[in-house]
Amino acid sequence: MRVMTVFDWIIRIAGTGALVLGLLIWTLDLDVVSIHMLFGLLVALSLLVISLLSVFTKELRLAGIIGVVYAFILPLLGLNQETLLVGSQHWLIEILHLAVGIGALAFAGVLSMRYRRVRLAKA
Repeated sequence: MRVMTVFDWIIRIAGTGALVLGLLIWTLDLDVVSIHMLFGLLVALSLLVISLLSVFTKELRLAGIIGVVYAFILPLLGLNQETLLVGSQHWLIEILHLAVGIGALAFAGVLSMRYRRVRLAKA
């Protein structure tokens, strides 16, 4: 349960950092993309660890598998977003990127909470 707590906090902090930096890049055109990408990678890796812990818990296996897939999709979208819908419609990709990132944070939070409940029920 300690590993889950550590990665739950990592994803919260990194997710908040990525969100704030992403909004600063988007609104103020600040050049902090590298740091934003680092935080995004930490979010993806933390989601992967949380999901893998869930995969090995019988009651959460399906949700854990979905989380593993999500953890691989997250950096793929982030790294390739500049090449998607280039032009006046690119804002749609930016909105999708924001939604997928927030969704990853929410999914990890739900998965973490369910993992704790299952572990406490077994104890």
